[in-house]
This record gives sequence, C-alpha cells and structure tokens, in this order.
Amino acid sequence: MNTNRMLATVGAAAAAIALVAGCSNDNGSSNSANSATNVPTTTSTAISGTTEQGGTHNAADVEYVQMMIPHHAQAVEMAELVPSRSGNPEVVALAAKIEGAQAPEIDQMEGWLEAWGAPEPNAEAPGGMEHGGMQPGATTSMPGMTSMPGMSGGEHGMMTGQQMQAMADANGTEFDRMWLEMMIAHHQGAVASSEQILQTGSNEQVRQLAQQIVSSQQAEITQMQALLNQ
Repeated sequence: MNTNRMLATVGAAAAAIALVAGCSNDNGSSNSANSATNVPTTTSTAISGTTEQGGTHNAADVEYVQMMIPHHAQAVEMAELVPSRSGNPEVVALAAKIEGAQAPEIDQMEGWLEAWGAPEPNAEAPGGMEHGGMQPGATTSMPGMTSMPGMSGGEHGMMTGQQMQAMADANGTEFDRMWLEMMIAHHQGAVASSEQILQTGSNEQVRQLAQQIVSSQQAEITQMQALLNQ
C-alpha cells in the first residue's frame, strides 16, 4: 500500500469513529434531557399530594367548617322529614338530593378538622347539634360571619328547635310550604357563609367546597321558590 492510499484509509476510519462518537453523545444528551424533564413532574406530584393531605389553612377555614358541619346536619335532618309527610314527588326528590349531597360533605369536613387537629362542633354548646336535632332556641354563631337580615331561624339560616318541631308536626301541603320556606332560608345562610369564606379562607379544598355549595344551593333556592309559587 502506498503512502497516499494509507493516509486516505486512516482519514476515513477517523471520520467514521468521530461520527459514531457524535451519535453516542446525541443519544446521551437526549436521554439526559428526557430524564431531566421527568424529574420535576415527579417532584410536583409529590408536593401537590402533600398539600392536599395536610392542607394549609387559617382560622377562618376552621370556623367555617365547624359551623357548616351542624348546618349540613340540620339540612339532612330536615330532608329526612319529607318522605313521610309530603305528597309532592318534586319535594320528595329534592329532599333526597339534598341529603345525598350534604351527608358525604359532613364526613369530608369532619376529616379536615381531624387532619388539622381542630375540635369538632360541641353538640352540647350553642351552635352545635347532633343529627337528632338542635337544643330549643339554639343558634349558630361563627366569628367573622354575619347573619342575613330577614332570615328566619337562627344565624346562617339555622332553624330553632321550635321551628323544627312545628315542621315535624305538619303534613301535606302545609308541611311542603313550611319545609320549602325554611330550606330556602337555610340555603341562603349557607350561600352567604360560603361566599364569605371564598374571600377570607386559605385552604383550597375548603374553597372548592364553598364554591360548590354556592352554585348548587343557589340553583336549589330557585327550584324551591318555583315550587312555592305552584
């Protein structure tokens, strides 16, 4: 082999080696880039999960949840009165819908209080109630929350023990009228309190529930007002 052919062969081999090395580096860079892209996603998911489980919150969140648990419990109690007293299928269906929505939300809110290390509402204290009913004359009171003028019952639309008993003693169309009027006031209290926590609360899950309450209960208020006008 002469010198020129030897140099040409060596040059070609060197070029081939350089080409292979370049491809290897490109693949390595691509793999590194893919790995780097995946890392933040995993980290972000972990942070999000921690936030959802622990949940940053403030005093307004705690007070809202502590108030809304007995508020929901009374709505469930009111709904349970309907099947044996109302002959209106629309009222019966609405009551079942309210009970089906609010009973699980009570469990959800109780879970938040437990996670936060905050006490649940005291059934013996004014503003607290068991599913069996409120103490006569008891009302709910939550710092920073105001009752709506003209609202029947206690604060936040809660019914007194006397009102609950009067409704339980009624039947037929009279029961329907009382139930619709009281549930409208009850819903208005929940909407007002929920709109307020959207301005003062810091917990995202609480805010989501509050927004859901505003949307669903405003629609139910419209439905109940239409039923009253039938």
